[in-house]
Amino acid sequence: MSISPRFIQDLRDRLNLSEIIGRRVKLTRAGREFKGCCPFHREKSPSFYVNDEKQFYHCFGCGAHGDAVGFVMQHDNLSFPEAIESLAVQAGMEVPKQSVEDREYSKKEKSLYALCDEAAKWFEAQLYDPKNSEVLKYISGRGLSPDTLNAFRLGYATGDDQALRKALSAQGFTDAQMIEAGILKVSNAAGREPYSFFRDRLIFPVADA
Repeated sequence: MSISPRFIQDLRDRLNLSEIIGRRVKLTRAGREFKGCCPFHREKSPSFYVNDEKQFYHCFGCGAHGDAVGFVMQHDNLSFPEAIESLAVQAGMEVPKQSVEDREYSKKEKSLYALCDEAAKWFEAQLYDPKNSEVLKYISGRGLSPDTLNAFRLGYATGDDQALRKALSAQGFTDAQMIEAGILKVSNAAGREPYSFFRDRLIFPVADA
């Protein structure tokens, strides 16, 4: 389900965060805010605060933080779409239905995310390929530990401008998808096939959070 940011903000504006949380947690007023014992960890002294004006909650004990959607997801163990549906019912709002175009866009977006993830895995594998041992030796010499390499998914793009294309094609991805994702480039030279944009360099994947 793809829901517009504007609808989510309208939903937040329509709801009172302290009322939503107050149905699940005993809250008492503390100045402009409300406080109570955090529902996400055990505590005797209240460290969980709710701010209606800023539309967020924060626990100074465990660090839990978020808005109405995040709270309902975590507390009620709901998925994002389920949390939106639940809050929309409370607000008397109807969640917009996806158009055919929206569904196609979501499907396309998911396939590109999957492609980029597979590319990142391929780059990681190249870093640990014995043929590229000098690259790994160089990185280790810069003080980067194996844990750091794994945590940030560092990889290596070889000088072969067709290797990644072949690997992804074998998994069913098309040249058009790879070009749109920015992994392949189209050559201006007549007769030359699309080639890898990233070559002979370290790769630091950027995750969309």
